Amino acid sequence: MGKKHRYINLSYLNEISDGSNDLIIDLIDMFFIQIPEYQVSLSELNKIKDWKNLGKLAHKAKSAILMIGMKDLANELKKLEENAKDGKNINEFQEIIAKFVRESNIAIEELKEIRKNYN
Repeated sequence: MGKKHRYINLSYLNEISDGSNDLIIDLIDMFFIQIPEYQVSLSELNKIKDWKNLGKLAHKAKSAILMIGMKDLANELKKLEENAKDGKNINEFQEIIAKFVRESNIAIEELKEIRKNYN
C-alpha cells in the first residue's frame, strides 16, 4: 500500500478512521456511489443554469474530494461553489466540471486498487 497514487492521498482518511479498516472501506464505498451521481448532477445543473443548486452540489462534492486528499480539485470545486452562488465566471463552470469528472474517475480507479487490499 506504499504505492504513490497520482491523485489521491489517504492521510486524512487514515487519520479520521483511527485505524478502523471497516470505516475506511465504508467511506471508500460511499465515494464510489456519490461521485458518479455528483458528476451527472453537476453537468445537468450547469446545463439548465441552476446556479444555486450547482453551488450547493459543488460544496458536497468538495467535501468528498477532500476526504481522499485531492486538494487541488477541491480548490477548483470551491471556486465553482462560490462563483455559482454569485452567478459569476459562468464560462468557467463547464471546464471545472470536466476536470472534476476526469480526475474523480481516475481517483475511483486508484481507490478500487486500494480497496482490494482491505478485503
